Amino acid sequence: MFSRDALILAPMAALTTPALRQLVKDFGGCDVYFTEMISCAALLQRGPYEGFYINPEPEPERLVYQLVGSDIEKAAAAAGFLEERPGLGVDFNMGCSAPEIVRAGAGVAWMKDPGRARRLAAALRKRLKTKTLSVKLRVGYEDDFGYLSAFCRGLAEEGVDFITLHPRIKKEKFGRLARWDYVAALGAELPIPLVGNGDVKTFVGWALKKERYNPGGIMIGRAAARAPWFFAFLRRREKDPAFQMRVDLQAVALRFFELLPRFQPADFLKSRAQRFFSWFCQNLAFGHGLFVSINNGKSFEAVKKTVLDYFTQHPDARYKTEKN
Repeated sequence: MFSRDALILAPMAALTTPALRQLVKDFGGCDVYFTEMISCAALLQRGPYEGFYINPEPEPERLVYQLVGSDIEKAAAAAGFLEERPGLGVDFNMGCSAPEIVRAGAGVAWMKDPGRARRLAAALRKRLKTKTLSVKLRVGYEDDFGYLSAFCRGLAEEGVDFITLHPRIKKEKFGRLARWDYVAALGAELPIPLVGNGDVKTFVGWALKKERYNPGGIMIGRAAARAPWFFAFLRRREKDPAFQMRVDLQAVALRFFELLPRFQPADFLKSRAQRFFSWFCQNLAFGHGLFVSINNGKSFEAVKKTVLDYFTQHPDARYKTEKN
């Protein structure tokens, strides 16, 4: 499957498109890539955009498709469809706390009913013969480790190959530090690997979490959206404590503008570019002001022009040295 040392790109809505995955690969890649959430119902209806969501590029053998939905039969059918596609595995989202997802009975809402979640896992397992089956979840609705442990052991008993824990409860946002002690405690109880996810922003933070909490892999989201070179930086810094990476930010932006139309429909270009630059602008002096201008862009071409104008006006901002 993958090693305990694995670096994994998290599923992020409107972000983990093949364009971002290719940017990550350009710098050296990671061990496993997740797609953004794929609606089971829309996939089965062969919606006009689903082909873009399930594009397995650039490394199908390392790709995990993430499904989201509230119906067991539809989820099983969607998994059966993906079983026939190139890829490493299928993941089911039991962690998203977005209100519209929860109201539909999907995402973290599955954690309300352990028995039904087990039935879902069993149905998915029956449809997946050659691919891994995993689940990404949160601590749950309450800070109750005993409930979380029993819930995850039930999934393991139904044949789930690994679980990813984002150790926050449903109502908590990113301002609350993730409970990585739960990753260590739960990982010690489960017979399957437990991947940890949350608050990995620097090399020091990554190395500390590996050593202190012994996860079965580490999933990184926001830091990789900000810096598609982050995985490569971690691996190089691991080998050489003095390593620093000089990045041409303008070249990365240009590459993104080249890749996005290759992998996304025209309807998505503006919103996907704005979503990417909401993170990428954190690398730049006056990045907040730049993002406000980007967010006011009326088209993909307007967003592109805004970014390129910024680098023309601020040539000193072109390069960044990643040190931490």
